[in-house]
Amino acid sequence: MITNSLAIAGCKHTTKDLILGLLRLGFSIDLVITIDSQTAENQQVAGYYDLRDFLKEKQIRCYVAKTYSLKGQIDRENITGFGIGVLLCMGWQRLIPEWMLNILKVGAFGMHGSNKPLPHGRGRSPLNWSLIQNKSMFFTHLFKYKPGVDDGDVVGYQLFDITPFDDAHTLHFKNLIAMIKLCEKELPGILENRFSTTPQKNVTPSFYPKRSEEDGVIFWNDSTLDIYNLIRAVTYPFPGAITYTTLQHETRTIKIWAAIPFDTHLRWDNLDAGQICEILYNGSLIVKTGDTSILITSYEGILPQDLTIGESFHSNKIIQKEWRDLPR
Repeated sequence: MITNSLAIAGCKHTTKDLILGLLRLGFSIDLVITIDSQTAENQQVAGYYDLRDFLKEKQIRCYVAKTYSLKGQIDRENITGFGIGVLLCMGWQRLIPEWMLNILKVGAFGMHGSNKPLPHGRGRSPLNWSLIQNKSMFFTHLFKYKPGVDDGDVVGYQLFDITPFDDAHTLHFKNLIAMIKLCEKELPGILENRFSTTPQKNVTPSFYPKRSEEDGVIFWNDSTLDIYNLIRAVTYPFPGAITYTTLQHETRTIKIWAAIPFDTHLRWDNLDAGQICEILYNGSLIVKTGDTSILITSYEGILPQDLTIGESFHSNKIIQKEWRDLPR
């Protein structure tokens, strides 16, 4: 029985939490591949976490890649020299290049999920999209990487709920725990290269598209539910939902981090969507939506005392994007 070396690729809080989970389960981690803060900034990595001090404390070898894509010659030469058996990816939002897949003794493994089993919902930001689409469950898959996008054979999966109270932050927690549970079950066999996989269903795959910061703009004529789902989908560790207001001919950008649907019976029929209905003692704001109202509980970019009842939030003339052919 041969146990292969284990490396992890990642650069987020979830990477750290996965490492801690694996250490608690008794796994030995031989190497972590990560990036520095400058590379993360250049690549606009949401939720970046600098792992270097943590890895030094845990006495785990660290390799700081020169490129996030791992396609550079220096990275290729250095990583080849490590003789990695198994690579686990968590918090690494790039494809593993084919040259690297070919040198791994067992292979690279990672997670991807959506509200239905793969190949439904391949692509970008499936947790965020699942919240935006008001889905109620999520399948986290542990699969062996191929060169394509989320097209590898599945080792196992873990299902979890998406509740009305979840946001992007809590779904990261659930997804992390799902990954740890899958590793507890499947990683011993993977390290010994005695594991089985199941090909993804032979149906046409669907893909979620990439989201940008601008896609977090709130359009106040939307329903309360749609606005709530957007806010909770793009909150920490993502850039936040965005709205604007105009004060003395100056446009202010406001980031909204948390909100809850307010009420269907308490109405402000004299106001238009986007207008502030009430400003409460703690700075929370009740805002009119396309159908009812929403309570904004956490925001930045303006002080409550600078706002007045009846003042309008708006989209700053940004045209609402029409997303076509999203996975359903």
